[in-house]
Amino acid sequence: MSWTGPGRSTAVLCTAVALLGALAQPAQAAPGAPSPARLSPASLTQLLRVPASPEVPSPEEIAAAKSTESATAEQVTRIDRLLAEAAGAQETSLATSLEANNAYSEALVELQLRDEAAELAAAKAAAAGAEQQKTRKQIGQLAGDLYRNGGLNPALSTFVSGDGRALQQAATLEAVTAGRTRAFQAAETAAVAAESLTAAAAETQGAADEAARTAESRKVEAQRASDAQRRAVSDAQAQRTVLVDQLANLRNTTVALESARVDALDRQRQQERLAAVTVAAAESPSPQPNRVDAAPPAAAAPAAADAQPARDVVSERPAPATPAAPPAPAPAPASAPTPAPAPAPAPAPAPAPAPAPAAAPAPGPAPAPAPISGGSNQTAISVALSKVGAPYFYQYGGTGARGFDCSGLVQNAFSAAGKALPRTAAQQFAQAPVHVPISQALPGDLLVWGSAPGFYHVAIYLGGGRVVQALSPEDGITVTDLAYMSGMQLHPYAARY
Repeated sequence: MSWTGPGRSTAVLCTAVALLGALAQPAQAAPGAPSPARLSPASLTQLLRVPASPEVPSPEEIAAAKSTESATAEQVTRIDRLLAEAAGAQETSLATSLEANNAYSEALVELQLRDEAAELAAAKAAAAGAEQQKTRKQIGQLAGDLYRNGGLNPALSTFVSGDGRALQQAATLEAVTAGRTRAFQAAETAAVAAESLTAAAAETQGAADEAARTAESRKVEAQRASDAQRRAVSDAQAQRTVLVDQLANLRNTTVALESARVDALDRQRQQERLAAVTVAAAESPSPQPNRVDAAPPAAAAPAAADAQPARDVVSERPAPATPAAPPAPAPAPASAPTPAPAPAPAPAPAPAPAPAPAAAPAPGPAPAPAPISGGSNQTAISVALSKVGAPYFYQYGGTGARGFDCSGLVQNAFSAAGKALPRTAAQQFAQAPVHVPISQALPGDLLVWGSAPGFYHVAIYLGGGRVVQALSPEDGITVTDLAYMSGMQLHPYAARY
């Protein structure tokens, strides 16, 4: 084989020029790169429609109802039903707002992950581009050498000078040629890598852009839900004022007495719903067979924990309500657990009218209960309680130092206890090593709301039928009676870490 023949020189030169031209072509993103799927958006359109305000009886109807005892009783029943419906509308709007808040927080979490992935992909593409430029320069120099020296590098001229060391020359020439081949291969590999990584970076950035659009959309939905919830609270309070005054007129009592009676009915309905959720856990199979702890002392059971009336510490809104009924099993959730005894307490009878202070706004914030001491979860409870009230606040997607969403507060509190929990409410419940019926919940267990597996809210159980939670932008981080939130898709099982 002759390494100086014109055919060989021409072939090598053509190869170098062709490769150099290919390397010079800019890398393009793959056409039709798939955009990331949206983050399972819930259809909030219907949920955001606040129920129409119930028709308040007219003064003429109230006057007519006082004509007979039966008419009075019938009108009182009607007004009680209207008050219960108004409370239910508040509950629905709060649950919708929590779901929308959670969707926005999850979108922000996804956006952060997408942005980080896009940044990493861009760095890899930049490094590949730099390597491609380096190899293109090397190939350009090699192509020039080939052109000027008839296909041979100047360093090879001594090997074909005819000084008699043919074997040594041949061996050296072979090594140089192999090195040149490797240079071509490296250049081609760098070009392919740069093109591939540039396309991947473009696709990843597209996913980040889509996540940003999703987050912005979720933000709008969360704001709409929050506005709707505020309207529902305002409407319900206005209706309550009129209806309670009508009750006092019908029953010949005072506004204070009727307000106290309505509050007692609301608390009774709340306790009945909590009892129904507790019974549902006892009657459904366990989501984690053989992993349910033994029942703790009865005092820890949220369904029967509070002997005193439940108190609402979430703003000044009447507690949600549903028509009164004896405790009955609630529909079993999607994730279902080992039957565990969970006796439901009998509903508290409606108290008879008794003297009460004037006005009856929803009770204000109650002092945080003293959690059961001991255990690493006690640290998590203490950290969460330390963030109740100013200067701490609810923040979409927040994990600290002062702003938190519901799962961000849980993650932050348990991190202080040396336990690494996942980021979202659904993940925090799903990855817990143990699940127990809520009748067996202990301080430090996690309670969730929503349908499995897509839970939309999480709180830390404190014992005594109360939870600490990052609730909403309006309410911030607060301690709340569990019964108040029992009708908002409270899951009948608690997660334990």
